[in-house]
Amino acid sequence: MSRLVELGQLLDWYGAFLTERQRSLVRQYAFEDCSLGEIAEREGISRQAVRDAILTAETELRDMETKLNLIETNEKLRSLLHSLEGTQLNEEQTSLLRQLMELVSEE
Repeated sequence: MSRLVELGQLLDWYGAFLTERQRSLVRQYAFEDCSLGEIAEREGISRQAVRDAILTAETELRDMETKLNLIETNEKLRSLLHSLEGTQLNEEQTSLLRQLMELVSEE
């Protein structure tokens, strides 16, 4: 997975824990594919300040995933549910599987 895709995924899961400023900078970098220079110009700050803020936010996001493991756990759960989907299930089990699939994030 590319760094930007991973950063976007981390932002989706843990972005609420960043400041609004950090979220804005990381969102521009990861989702809008803006260069550091473009973000710096938009925000009226130096390229170095943008770089530092994004790296700090990225470190915080990665630390959260290391501690909480939500993304990895979600991916494992999705994989297990998809495996179960290919097995012979009765009506009640199929209904429960559908409900579980709706709870598991696709991100």
